[in-house]
This record gives sequence, structure tokens and C-alpha cells, in this order.
Amino acid sequence: MKNTLKFACAAAAILLVGTAFVGGMSERDLPATAAAKTYANYNSVKSLETELFLEPTLVYEPASFSEIEEAKGAAKKPASVIVTPDREMNVSLGGETKSLTSVFDSHLKGNFIPIVRLGSSTVDAFLDWYRNTYTISDMMAVSSDISVITKLFADEKAYLINTVYDLTAAAIGADRYGEWGHIAEANKAGCNILMYDGSAENLPVAAEYVEAMAKVCWAYTEGKEEAVSALAAGVYGVVSQNYTEMGEAIDVFSKPGFARAQYIAAHRGITGYCNEQSPTAVAASANEGATHIELDIQITKDEQIFVCHNSTMSYTSNGNANFSVSTADAVKRFTLSDYSRKYEETFPTLEEAIELLLDTDVIFIIELKLDAASALAVDELHAIENLKKVMDRYPAMEGRWIAITFYAPYAEKMRKVCPEIPVGCLGTGGQADKEKAEGLPAWGGANATRASLSRYMQSVCRKYNVSIDEMDYDNVSHTNTGVDNKMWADWIARGYALNAWTFENLTHYATKCNIATTNAAEDCAMLVKEFGVPVSLTEADLTAGKVTVPCTTYNGWKVEKECEVIVVSREGNTAKVLFYLSQNTHDDAKVIFGLYSNLTTVTLG
Repeated sequence: MKNTLKFACAAAAILLVGTAFVGGMSERDLPATAAAKTYANYNSVKSLETELFLEPTLVYEPASFSEIEEAKGAAKKPASVIVTPDREMNVSLGGETKSLTSVFDSHLKGNFIPIVRLGSSTVDAFLDWYRNTYTISDMMAVSSDISVITKLFADEKAYLINTVYDLTAAAIGADRYGEWGHIAEANKAGCNILMYDGSAENLPVAAEYVEAMAKVCWAYTEGKEEAVSALAAGVYGVVSQNYTEMGEAIDVFSKPGFARAQYIAAHRGITGYCNEQSPTAVAASANEGATHIELDIQITKDEQIFVCHNSTMSYTSNGNANFSVSTADAVKRFTLSDYSRKYEETFPTLEEAIELLLDTDVIFIIELKLDAASALAVDELHAIENLKKVMDRYPAMEGRWIAITFYAPYAEKMRKVCPEIPVGCLGTGGQADKEKAEGLPAWGGANATRASLSRYMQSVCRKYNVSIDEMDYDNVSHTNTGVDNKMWADWIARGYALNAWTFENLTHYATKCNIATTNAAEDCAMLVKEFGVPVSLTEADLTAGKVTVPCTTYNGWKVEKECEVIVVSREGNTAKVLFYLSQNTHDDAKVIFGLYSNLTTVTLG
């Protein structure tokens, strides 16, 4: 995906409309301010200084105004505070009532990201307040009513408000796809955070799936133990009415690593022994244990969707034409270049790629290359509409689609044609500078850094409701020293998990990213992804602090590993524990992959 885009002569006359997202064409511009007061700053979230690579957000719902003041000095300071305004936009806490304006100015401004809890009876009054009384750029809202969230995103000003879909009253099933309806509903409404009940037995199922779909999962918890359980499930936000208990829960995770295994996306399939995006490369992704596959798509002049990175076929085959001026039959006559000269494959259609992985759980990350968003592809060949037709032919693939793109026209079309499908932006790193210098449409050449947080979030993330590409990751030197816990915290607190492209080795296990897209997915295959935790331990096990645990690798192999035992609580002959494994990746990068289990109840024999 980081290769420079090249356009064949046959397409040279096509008018490009693939405008960069920053400054690109859009029906929505940044709102003019008419409110009596405005506050445009974006609060910098304080790092919790944990050893978790993906440090979570702490969200506090206080019982009094004095508690908000106390939380400012907490050792593990919450990033956000939730308050509930009434129809008059007053907030009542601990027997005191203050206006929402006063609460923000006196207690929240510069210290916390304010979150308002809204319902159908208060959303209109809040919108009036936000438009005419106080416009706060860095603000969030939580609601169990999806129509409230939809109304906020549709508003010409309030779309800047990041939203949280409160699903604490919803049951979570054992099947991950049972949550697709909520994810689709949230994405359509312009929402990136889904919040569940922290005591739910299947919370790990929701957390794993929500974040696999480039969304963010929060859990509302009560007590330290429940907060530990939620964090171990891999949620990116813990919400509580007790900030001290949240801080104590965070302290349990004192060893470096991930609370839930990092997602691994095979970049253009598995390319170690066959052509990129070939049928063999696609099929191998599941066998090698990838959780996602990243594929680029192009469109032919007879409106068929093919899998290929570049607009021209010469990039990976003996063909020399552009997809957009060729028929599907013509494309199929060409042969892919091959490393071993054994496969003799041609370009697969998207349908053929789907068929190869249909019976797996691999999630498709589809990059909308499609002739670089030319006017021909967007308007004449109806690229997104034809993509939807392919998706609709495979109802069994529902809940397994993510789209990513460099181009504003495709982000806008996706919201109109496939509003339930999460979309991610590309090009926020140094590659944008390179493409801009070469006269190609990119993102405006601006890295998504802490300094550009407010501009980038307003101009791109909220404007198009898209997730974020890498921040300052250099795929040449394989470093991302600019992405520290503080930077991660600033973005994840607002509902944007970091998805990074493209790794050449296993350094992503030391990187603060949610989905790691890699050219070395096969090297992850035998690393542990899940723990099959024991139900009983001996006193000797606890004393030793180590025990052999059955585990499952990314590619599904069953192995046994010696893990550390972390006791969270104990009562009589029952204990609640975490298991922790430190794995050497055994590659040239010399990376250690640390992983925690879910919180487990064991009987002591």
C-alpha cells in the first residue's frame, strides 16, 4: 500500500477526482461558530504509565462535584468525566445543581474530556445549547438511544462530538457475529465507541470482535476485580464511578505486553512464497493464522471487481493495460509473475478471493484503490456500488468487511452506499508527503501527530467518520518512536484505535497498534494467541508463581507454555488469577511478545 501510485498512459486523460481528505471535496465543512462561547482546545490525556502496550482510557462518572476536583490529582488520572444534564442543561450531583456551562468552565476545562449522557428527552435541548450557548470542539456524548447519536452526527456543528453507544443493557452472546448489528448500527450513526456491561460473561467476545472491526470497546465496571476482568478482556476503555478502583486495576498489569493478542492482517495475502494477492496468497492467509487480510481492488470497464494493488496490470503480471479500460475476460488472459514459477495464476476477482476464505473468520480489509478514484471509476463505472453488489452476493460474509482508502470520494460514497461498513483513512504518515511532492492525491502531507490532533480529528476523522492509519510509523526503518503511550492515549480516548501499515518483521509486537498489517504474517503463526486456562491450581503453583498452561497459536495449533501466575484476589480455596506469557518472536527484530489471559477463577487443591 505504501508503493507510489503509477498511472498508465491509457488512463492519462482521465480526470482525477481522488482528492485528499484534508482539504478534499465534501458536503461537510468545518462549522461556522455562532455560539456565545467557544472552546477549541483538545485536552492532552495523561498517560497512565503502565506496561500495557495498548493503554486503556479511564472514564469517571462522579457522584459529586467535589469528586471531580479530587480526581484531578489522582495517581491514575481519568481521561474523561461523564455528567448528565437535564432539559434545562443543568447538572445535579451530590445535592448541588450547576449549569452545564459552569460545570465545564469550573471543573472540566483543560482537565478532562467532557462527556454528556443524553437521551431522547434531552438531546434537542443539548443541541440548542451546543449551537447557541457553548460550542466545545473536544466533547463527547454517550447514549443508549441510537437515534440520539444519529442526530448528533447529522448536525452541522455537533458532528464534532465523539459518541459512545451505551449497550450496557444488551446481552452479549457467545458468537462474535451476534454483535455485528450493534457495530453496523453504530458506524451508520457516526459512532466509534461501543460500551458494554463489565460484568457480562461474554465481554471478551464483544471486545475481541468490536476492535477487530476497527471500533473501540468500553466496559462499565463496578469494583477493582471487575475492572481487571474488563482490562484483561482487552477493552480499550474502563468506565466506573470509582476512579481509585480503576487505578488499582491498572496497577495489576505490571508486565509489558497486550491484554488481548494483537490482530495480524496479511498484507496482500501471504507473500513469502507466492505472488501478492494471488489465489495462493489469499488462501494461505487463514492457514498461517492471520486474523485479517488486506487486499487492494480495481474495477474493469465491464464493472467487475479484481484484486490488484496498481491500476495497471504490468505491476504484477505480463499484462500492460489498465483495469479500467479492460474487460474482465481480457484481464483473465494475463499471468501473474511468480517467485517460484509453479503456480501459473491470474488475477483473482474479489468473488474468487471471498470463496477461498468464506468458511473462515478472517476479516477482509479492502483498500479502495479503484483507479485512484478517477472520475471514470467513481461516476461512470460506479466502483462503490459494484463493490456493494459483490458484498451482497455473500450474506455469510456479513460482519467481515472493513474498507480503507486514500480518497475522499470513496469515503463519502461508502457512507451513502454502505454506511454500516467501517472505513479507515490512509496516508497520514510520511508517505503522504512523498505523494504530494510527486503531484499525486494524498492526505495533505500531514502526519497525524499529537500537535495536529484537533485539526486532523475535525478535518478527517469526524468529518468522514473514519478510523486512523499509522502515526509516525516509518516502514523503511521500522520505527515508530513518535507513538508513545501519551500519543496513543490522546487518540484512543476519543474512539480511534491505531491500525498500522506495513511491517516487514515482527516489530509490531512492540508497537502501540490495534491491527498490524504485515508482510511477515506467516512468522506470527506459531506464537500464542489464546490461553486455554486451567480450572485448578495447587498451593505450590501459587508459591512458584508459574504453571504450564494449554495455549492456542495464531494458526490454531495446541501447545503448552509455562506462564506466570498473577493472583488478583483470593477467598478460601478459590482464587481469581491472570496468566502471563512472555514470548520470544525468534526473528531478527528480537522482539518479545507479552500476553495476558482473561481473568480466571481457579480452585486451589
